[in-house]
Amino acid sequence: MRTNALLLAAAMAVGGSLLAQTTSKNIVGYVNKTVPKNSLALIANPLNNGGNKVEDVIKISSDLTLYHFTGSGWASSLALDGAWLEGGDVVIAPGGGFFALAGGDDVKITFVGEVAVGQAVSIPAGLSVRSSALPQAGKLDALEYPVGDETVFTFGAAGYSSSLALGGAWLEGAPSVGVADAFFVSNDGAAKTWTRTFTIN
Repeated sequence: MRTNALLLAAAMAVGGSLLAQTTSKNIVGYVNKTVPKNSLALIANPLNNGGNKVEDVIKISSDLTLYHFTGSGWASSLALDGAWLEGGDVVIAPGGGFFALAGGDDVKITFVGEVAVGQAVSIPAGLSVRSSALPQAGKLDALEYPVGDETVFTFGAAGYSSSLALGGAWLEGAPSVGVADAFFVSNDGAAKTWTRTFTIN
């Protein structure tokens, strides 16, 4: 998987003539997500950025609280006026998710980083919060989610919606997720891995 990257800085240094062209295995981009004021959103970091710590991934200038599900309870990260007062060292890597609660203003989060090509998402037995490791929207079956016996809960302005799967089939159709949307999985089977096939020509 290679994308062409022109060395513009080198070109400018020699009066605008193109000196070289190179390729990179990294796909870099950004994703915007808005958390409405005084509202909860169930979102995910869709791009790798260094160690994926909250303080490195989310740069804002307003108030925001994040709630991370630990498997047995909740932990939080708190920012006031854009400064992380607690929980800034919590890792929010692609494939996971968290609740974000905005303060008195809409909070626009811009995720910047590399697309997590080849990154697998582990789905344990029991309850967890998960997301696509790649910044793509669609129905979970189209995103190659390994459906088994489970219930997936998505969250939006109207609250939770649930989708039940038995024997590897969605009973009323696969749920849809947006880019950087997270969801709860109540997995009644064994732990499994969500691996995506993704290529760029």
